[in-house]
Amino acid sequence: MANMELTRRRFLIASGCAAATFVVDLKAGRAQQACGAALPLVITVQASGAWDPTFLVDPVTDNAAFTPFTASHIKTVGQIRYAPFDTTSAIVDYNVGATQTDFFQKHGQRLLVFNGVDNATVSHDVGPRVAFTGSTRDGLPTLSGLVAGLQGQDMPLAMFVSGGFASTGGLVPITRGGSLQLLRNLASPNRDGIHAEAVDTVLREATRARDGRLIASTSSPRANKAYTKLLGFRSGPVEDRFREIADVLQAASETRAPGGFADAASGMLALMRSGATAAGHLSTAGFDTHDSHDDLNNGHRPALQRLLTGLDYIIDTAAADPMLSARGVLIIVASDFGRTTYNDGGGKDHWPITSMMAIGIGPTLEPLIGGARVIGATTPDGGTNGVNARLVKVDGGKTVVAEDGDPMAFKLTPAHVNLALRRAIGLCETDAPTDPLKRFRLNVSPGEPIPLG
Repeated sequence: MANMELTRRRFLIASGCAAATFVVDLKAGRAQQACGAALPLVITVQASGAWDPTFLVDPVTDNAAFTPFTASHIKTVGQIRYAPFDTTSAIVDYNVGATQTDFFQKHGQRLLVFNGVDNATVSHDVGPRVAFTGSTRDGLPTLSGLVAGLQGQDMPLAMFVSGGFASTGGLVPITRGGSLQLLRNLASPNRDGIHAEAVDTVLREATRARDGRLIASTSSPRANKAYTKLLGFRSGPVEDRFREIADVLQAASETRAPGGFADAASGMLALMRSGATAAGHLSTAGFDTHDSHDDLNNGHRPALQRLLTGLDYIIDTAAADPMLSARGVLIIVASDFGRTTYNDGGGKDHWPITSMMAIGIGPTLEPLIGGARVIGATTPDGGTNGVNARLVKVDGGKTVVAEDGDPMAFKLTPAHVNLALRRAIGLCETDAPTDPLKRFRLNVSPGEPIPLG
């Protein structure tokens, strides 16, 4: 037991026993790392309920059927055009952080925006799966789940999920926890924030003594074996590892940002920093605005503000942390689908055309993912209920908007985005018969991943 290596499977076994005691090949360039390179940490963020890109990174102006914005309201950073939070009496941006800085001016150079992405669904059950796996098929992993499966086989909490849709394709188990306190209690159940750490030590020693008495008093070989296994999990390197994780989570709880989204994010980043987690999925809600879409207190824009505030916390925390920044953190933001023009109730309904964002943090990722760039586009012209997606094509090593009737044009889908991001971080199929990338292949047309450069 002294040399036991902690794995997620062993942790689950230990938890169960404890409960029982209580009753393609591209040339490497700007747009990708070399195949087989060390993978970054990956966080997928779900704007749950279907966000409205026309109110954020794909603004429609001077068209009251879509938005209240005029061309003069829209700001730019690099290629990104973005809408403000409010224009009632003055232009108010999506300000974030202690200094209340415009999110896009602060972080725009780390962003890559995909507009005119066709999720080809208006189902809340299907949309998140399409957005984060690139397919309508069951069983495929999200990009975060794929990285967790490839990098986290020996990590105790390889894939952390606070809510929303998540899948690892069965490569590793998922750990679900919606708050930092829940995670801390999982790692060290006897820490209550009230009693001194010495109390926790006394409880652990009492538990070991009780386990020893149980082992000595049982005559059943099967029960004796089970008790011995339980005692092994409650002591030695396994216990020490979770004490280390609890220490990291405790430290994070003292500096975390307010709000449920940022609270869960602070726990996830702490787990990544400790080496316990390789990837994760976060979710923030409030986007399914079938009525009162423009309400500045409970409508769509407050939900967007919460999303950007949480992203600001993640970006600032990861960029300031030497370990996380050196490893690289990739954030992928997506939603179920997009939203229509206004309905009769002042809300907006479901529409398949949407946007996605990728954010690169760290010296290895920022040149690949960032640059305040945009791939794809939409137009409100001819849209009966929502924006129409412009077709794109690959031209001169770049993905550009195509002219109408271009035979090389194709629609941009989540499969194109996910496949391109896979390759950007160095995920390439190998000849190994057990390579998971073969099992979870994404088929697109054209057959190669689109360039992100």
